[in-house]
Amino acid sequence: MSVSIRGETLLNPADYPEEQRKLVEDFNIKLKNTMGIVTGIGKEYHTIWLVDRSDHSMELYRSTGENTVSGLVDMGLRFGSYEAFIEAYVDTYVADRPDAVMRDVSYDMVAERIMTGGLYTVDYMRFNDDGNISYHQMAFALAGDPDTADKFVLAYRDVDSSIRKHMAEKLYLREQLNIVNALSRDYYNIFKIDLESGNVVILKLDGYVTKGMDKPSEKEYPYDVLYKQYVNDRVYAEDVPAMLRAMDLDTVRKKMASSDEYVSSYRVLDNGEIHYYQFTYLPINPLNKAGGILAGFKNVDDIVESAKEREELIALAETDTMTGILNRGSGEQKVIVALASGKRGMFCIIDIDLFKSINDNYGHDVGDKVIRGIADILKEEFRERDIIFRLGGDEYAIFAQNVVEESKGEAIMNRVFKSISRMEIPELGDNHPSVSAGAVIISNGETPSFEEVYRKADECVYKSKIVSGNDITFY
Repeated sequence: MSVSIRGETLLNPADYPEEQRKLVEDFNIKLKNTMGIVTGIGKEYHTIWLVDRSDHSMELYRSTGENTVSGLVDMGLRFGSYEAFIEAYVDTYVADRPDAVMRDVSYDMVAERIMTGGLYTVDYMRFNDDGNISYHQMAFALAGDPDTADKFVLAYRDVDSSIRKHMAEKLYLREQLNIVNALSRDYYNIFKIDLESGNVVILKLDGYVTKGMDKPSEKEYPYDVLYKQYVNDRVYAEDVPAMLRAMDLDTVRKKMASSDEYVSSYRVLDNGEIHYYQFTYLPINPLNKAGGILAGFKNVDDIVESAKEREELIALAETDTMTGILNRGSGEQKVIVALASGKRGMFCIIDIDLFKSINDNYGHDVGDKVIRGIADILKEEFRERDIIFRLGGDEYAIFAQNVVEESKGEAIMNRVFKSISRMEIPELGDNHPSVSAGAVIISNGETPSFEEVYRKADECVYKSKIVSGNDITFY
């Protein structure tokens, strides 16, 4: 493909009558703004169009030819208008979820997303000239200031090269593509993590850039640069202790060993405002987790349009989607607040016995039924005011307020054990799940930290594991 480059020349105000020179100067300012934005985008994108905001006509600004499918430029020149071109492009080249991509790149959607001057990107899988599929991106930005720009930029780039090199296989599986593709639709920052070494590779970085990290490339970073730096610099102070535990690499390894998804929410303090965020960890290949995992981070309050919606979003962000009880981040934070406000009671950690063997022998669907069933029992046996949450995988935690006597706590847990032993899951036949529990009684006058309480209860779980079947050990 031939290289096409569009040149721009600033006008000399001295060549025009004095009464027109102000208009010439304004034109030059607008042109400089446009060129600055386009030049910046041009460093990363191989093909760039300018779209007129009044009549939606298109003009080719530049195409290097590199990673450009052969018909892309001809198609744009042939159709002329944005709507006709983009419909033909999606129909011809988009290999996955074309309806969703068409919605995301419709003129109205693009106009709305770039109106404040930000960069809007849409990721998708594209058919190449050789018939293979690659991971690709369209980007949109106003060509100038929001108040004066009469054009916007449509740019293309192939991002497959920075991702493919870090997958388990050079030609990675469709499932792997789907995972990356699904994350990229919603998550601003995406990282690939080697669970064994802890090395991190940046796959997408459209949001906050953690200190010590650069742009997507083959460069590897220690996991601590991602998680400790990010948590300490970005996360709301009250959520930092919980996030340091939740994102600890050993915690992530444990979650990934027993589950195919690890999700938690937290708060970010940005310019004096609190925002709600979420991270998600997923294996690249659930059948071979040695291939590494993907971690996505996103803001989840940018869709909130009213106080009611915000409340609903907060509730959603606090809830574990599989079980309906609180997730780890929100549950731990509620316990921390309760302890700090003088509440006392029993803190208990529950771990399902031999859960991996349930998944291995009966399948993950059955394992999910066990996880949900035990969560339902905990909601039934404990009171509404008690804090019940899923730590992740096959673990739960409960803070039962005002249960300050070991005998009372043991009686409650015996009811839980009895209900678990009666759980009916057809696929398990006569086999019934069992759990091991560890508990700490926080009495009046004690002021332990959450970290101390958690550590003691966790130690007791391992002691209960020595006993076969439902058992609890108190610290």
